[in-house]
Amino acid sequence: MNTTCFAASSAAPLQCPLVAEVVPAQAVPCEKISLHELVSGLVQSLLPLTISRHSLILNEIPRNLRVAADENMLAYVLWNLINGAIQSTRHECIHIEAITVGDRLMIRIKDAGTCFHQTLSREYRQVQHVAEKLGGSIGIENGKGYGTNAAFCISKSMVAA
Repeated sequence: MNTTCFAASSAAPLQCPLVAEVVPAQAVPCEKISLHELVSGLVQSLLPLTISRHSLILNEIPRNLRVAADENMLAYVLWNLINGAIQSTRHECIHIEAITVGDRLMIRIKDAGTCFHQTLSREYRQVQHVAEKLGGSIGIENGKGYGTNAAFCISKSMVAA
């Protein structure tokens, strides 16, 4: 059975280095962003935490994959999902990949942990709200035998050629 689990941390909340505040609810111009490069930058910013958790992150997103989206909003959502995966694991390998599922592009963060500990759980609604502004959604599932999959799904129409 799949479950969703969120737990608050007593540690001071981490802040996404690329986004100080969530962008107000207004139309924003979309840019063609290299998803691989964006994720690499986010992983780099989280490297000290990753090292302290004795974990490893693999960016398996194709280098040529580009999406048309607001970069700050996309970074905010992905940073929170990656940070949550790091916080919930120790001595693990975290995989970040992008796969097509029907008419959606799924950006998936996979780890071997069985519970997704969201250090910013009180901000989860805010992260979900930003994902929805991008036309996407967030799903988190976990269970024994396969760990945790945190997915951010967006329309394939956002994938830039």
